Amino acid sequence: MEVFSPLKCSVQTQKSAAKQIKHTLTTDRHNTLHKRYQYNINQLKKTFQNNNLTIVRADKSKAIVVLNKNNLEKKADNFIQGNHITQLNKGPTDTYQKQIQQIIQKCNTLVDKQARKYLVNVKPTA
Repeated sequence: MEVFSPLKCSVQTQKSAAKQIKHTLTTDRHNTLHKRYQYNINQLKKTFQNNNLTIVRADKSKAIVVLNKNNLEKKADNFIQGNHITQLNKGPTDTYQKQIQQIIQKCNTLVDKQARKYLVNVKPTA
């Protein structure tokens, strides 16, 4: 069995092989499958937009549910109103972090100075 080596081939053979590879890659069945999948995805997107639908993850499982956007918004509003949730003007993370820093500084007997820097987050994010 002889192994293909580009050094043993003529330039014309190399060019024809390159053309065949390029042709195979552009007309490969995987490419047509990808195009079909992309077409199906686009059709689903259009259908969802036209019918005001959305995909939502079901509770804690990997399942998905297709819901009407209006129903989803109503459920979210009912949840927010039913649990007396209010919107905050400012995130509480900075305030809590300052309180923690003050408490750590007051506790000289429990926390030494070198350990303090490891207990405090400089730029906290929620």
